Amino acid sequence: MASPQTTEVGKLLLNAWSAEFALRIKPVTANRSYLNSSLNWVFPQAYFAVLFSARAVLAIDGIYRANPEVIETLLTKWVGQGLYGPKITGENNPLSDVMRYRIEGNHRLQRLSGPEAAALHLRLTETVHTTAIIHETYILNRMGADAYRLLIKSLPQYLKDGFVGARATFLLN
Repeated sequence: MASPQTTEVGKLLLNAWSAEFALRIKPVTANRSYLNSSLNWVFPQAYFAVLFSARAVLAIDGIYRANPEVIETLLTKWVGQGLYGPKITGENNPLSDVMRYRIEGNHRLQRLSGPEAAALHLRLTETVHTTAIIHETYILNRMGADAYRLLIKSLPQYLKDGFVGARATFLLN
């Protein structure tokens, strides 16, 4: 039976992965009108993907916070203490990069041309992916490989067979 901590972590990761899934789906659609209108959501999707995975990082250690500013402050302290990830420094912190993309940041996209908007979308997706690898590595190390495999196995097919399953395979190897 899964511990309440693991269950909470799983729920938070599912929210993160769902937001990341929505972020990733846009570039593959052929419907140009949908793509243009959906660009307004790339910032919040990136933001919530990172926010929920950051909450999962804290939850795996029994720290339950929902306030984004508190979460960012806690994880920024971890960055400074070298606890957050070996490749993360104060100057190169993808968490800080994405946390500033709250819903009010969407006005930037209205000034971008198609190629500029697509390039920004790609950068956001890459930043979310990089942050997710850091967060999920931390969670995997705390949770253990067996519990992590069980979590991945319990996911809906589209996540298990998609980027989440691929990332899990990468992290487990």
